[in-house]
Amino acid sequence: MELSAGVVYPEVAQYKCYRTFLHDFFNYKKSLRSGFSYRQFAGLVGLKSPNYLQLVIQGKRNLTETTGERLAEALKLKKNEIRYFVALINLENAETPEERQKAEKNIFAASTKLRSRVMSEDQHEVLAQWYHLLVRELVFLQDFEPSGEYIARKLKNVISEEQAEESFRLLLRTRYISVIDGKYSATDPILDTGMDIFNHPFMQEVHAKMLRTWAEKIDHLGYREQELSVLNIPLPKHKIPELQEKIRRFQDEIIGWAEAVQKQADTNEIVQLGTYLMSYAERES
Repeated sequence: MELSAGVVYPEVAQYKCYRTFLHDFFNYKKSLRSGFSYRQFAGLVGLKSPNYLQLVIQGKRNLTETTGERLAEALKLKKNEIRYFVALINLENAETPEERQKAEKNIFAASTKLRSRVMSEDQHEVLAQWYHLLVRELVFLQDFEPSGEYIARKLKNVISEEQAEESFRLLLRTRYISVIDGKYSATDPILDTGMDIFNHPFMQEVHAKMLRTWAEKIDHLGYREQELSVLNIPLPKHKIPELQEKIRRFQDEIIGWAEAVQKQADTNEIVQLGTYLMSYAERES
């Protein structure tokens, strides 16, 4: 959203410092109403000190997590934007390596959610075979080549060259991969199948195909690069949704971490990480 005066609405996900975001948000509000003041800004959150946020922006005061949440809600930030904003606060307030690590994990996870795009039902063709989205990730590799031979080799021949070529053409046709100035790239770096778009039997079959392939090829894949583990966890049935949410947060954190790594070093390998929770609880009638 751009204003006539050239002031742009600040998207919190674009910021690495919460103070800079607040500075730009204040200027944005002031561009809409010239009389907007730091007193009014503080009043949005119910702060008693009229210049408190001004001191925060200047680096002379710090926000707490609680005040940060109240402020983010007053600024009408969305759920994941609030989570990201608070994580920025906690990162700056961190006093121990453990606190800093926890804040960085939350930043990665919230950033992933803010930038992900939920796939629509009419785009589910790419899920007809489990490997299509895996092929898509290969465009992030530094030495990527748009050939069936390259794709099959990079995936250690778990699919054939013919399957690789067909998959790549499908991804181009459905615009999951684009070409700009001869360079291939993924149109949406982060995709989310969503919670309710695809019916359960359909997604079960997608993952069943993937697990069958892993079972058939497990001795063919490099064991030194594998991490195989299973946790058997006794817990109350009503806690299963909470565990599912923890798994989703873990996935978001990993994606954020991986993106940060890609910016620091050449990306030359592809790995596949599956997270599966199988409940043995009795089905409700």
